[in-house]
Amino acid sequence: MSDNAEEGIARAQAAAAKAQGTEGDLLRGHHVRSIAYLDERILIFLLAIAFIGLIVIWATATSKLVLYGSFAAVILLSIVGGRARVKRIERTRQERERQAKEWQS
Repeated sequence: MSDNAEEGIARAQAAAAKAQGTEGDLLRGHHVRSIAYLDERILIFLLAIAFIGLIVIWATATSKLVLYGSFAAVILLSIVGGRARVKRIERTRQERERQAKEWQS
C-alpha cells in the first residue's frame, strides 16, 4: 500500500474510535436533548391552541355546567402540569449532577 492509503485508513479508524468513545456519546446526548426540546415546543403549541379554544368556550357558553366544568379542568390541568414540570426540573438537575461527577473523575 502507498503511504496515502495507510494514512486514510488510520484516519478512518481514528474517526471511528472517536465516534464510539466520548464524542459518540456527546452526539447521542445532544440528540436526546434536541428531541426533548422539540417535544416541549409541540406541547406549548398544542396548549396555545387549547387556550384559544377555552377562551372561545368561555365567551360563547351559556350553560353553567360547561363554564364551571371547564374552569375546574383548567385548575386540574395546571396542577398536573406543574407537577410534571417540577419532576422534569429535578430529573435535569440529577442529570447535571451526574455529568459533573463524571467530569471530576
